[in-house]
Amino acid sequence: MRQYPDEAEQYVARFTASLLRRRSFLKWCAAFSTGALITQVASCTQSTPSSGSTSPSSSASSPTTGELPVTIPMEELIAKAKAEGQLRAYGMPPDWANWKGCFDALKAKYGTESIYEPEGGLSSAEEVQKFLAEVNKPVGDIADVGILFGPEAKAKGATAAYKVSRWADIPDNLKDPDGHWASNYGGVLAFAVNPDKVGSVPKTWAELLSGNFSNMVAVNGDPRQSNSALLAVIAAAYANGGSIDDIEKGVDAFAQLKQKGNFTPAKADTAGLQSGEVGIAIKPDFLGLTDRDKFAGNPKIEVVIPEDGAVATSYAQIINRVAPHPYTARLFQEYIFSDEGQLEMLKGYVRPTLIDKLTIPADLKAKLPDAAQYKKVVPAIVDTQKLEAAKKIVTEQWGPKVLGQ
Repeated sequence: MRQYPDEAEQYVARFTASLLRRRSFLKWCAAFSTGALITQVASCTQSTPSSGSTSPSSSASSPTTGELPVTIPMEELIAKAKAEGQLRAYGMPPDWANWKGCFDALKAKYGTESIYEPEGGLSSAEEVQKFLAEVNKPVGDIADVGILFGPEAKAKGATAAYKVSRWADIPDNLKDPDGHWASNYGGVLAFAVNPDKVGSVPKTWAELLSGNFSNMVAVNGDPRQSNSALLAVIAAAYANGGSIDDIEKGVDAFAQLKQKGNFTPAKADTAGLQSGEVGIAIKPDFLGLTDRDKFAGNPKIEVVIPEDGAVATSYAQIINRVAPHPYTARLFQEYIFSDEGQLEMLKGYVRPTLIDKLTIPADLKAKLPDAAQYKKVVPAIVDTQKLEAAKKIVTEQWGPKVLGQ
């Protein structure tokens, strides 16, 4: 196991830790603070196949779908994917997680044409709904959803089971034991701020709530449907004395922002931030950092990890149960869990799930932000029952408390 002598590698280490359970995260912090070797990171991110699961070398028929095997040999997968020649993705816009780079790489390696921009802006809930609506005339092959929506999609019968060849390397808490979803990356809640528009840059939720940011503060969608917007409410809860088990404090914080006149219903996307319609975009760090690079100072963007309430999150890949290009859908999963794919995603500032197994090029390390900002991040919450309970409260309260509906 490597040591982490510089800030770039410290950042990589914290990224890995943010995806682990809290106990593992605390062990990591203790090891890091003493300068010891962080052997815990590797051990905590290793997992063994779930009891009764199919091994990566097996090609037994899937007990769930009865259509394709849970695992497929790479030679067969590549040959049949090349014959299909196309992939259609939902909720995977070009500059989110560097999906464009991933799809371009897939084309370079296998000749696959990927269609992903028309439905790139779909929320997690909308992606699942699309899969279900298309059951008799399928269009989409894959989707990228918040980790809460992986189990939901499986429960609704929208997904196919598939286990990539590196399935054993994916932590158990970041994958479905039957293969219906797996988390391939994560992020941390951040403020992406246009200092020329807002003046004083808030470093905390307390400053955000007390400052005068008239009609400038936005979240990335509707938290009743969007994982990244829900993350903002969860983070606000932690910043105001709550937690995932007391999410109402997060809703109340946004209600306070609304009453003060700071909150805007505009979406905290790239267009809103670049146009100046949004002055403070509350969204995952990797989106703010990508916007910062894309804008190249016009406008200037500062990305802040709030000191009093930053929460990590994970996203999951799902395959449509009736995908029109089923082999290409599975080949793409193999690609994004490969070292090459994980590094391609890291270029988009996300935390790849298998980051502890990567050798990070020096030029890529140099672009990563200051590790010190991530010291107080709450590790990713992957307890889907807790997330579902929190989402239910947000769904009930967001309209009347924040939107006045």
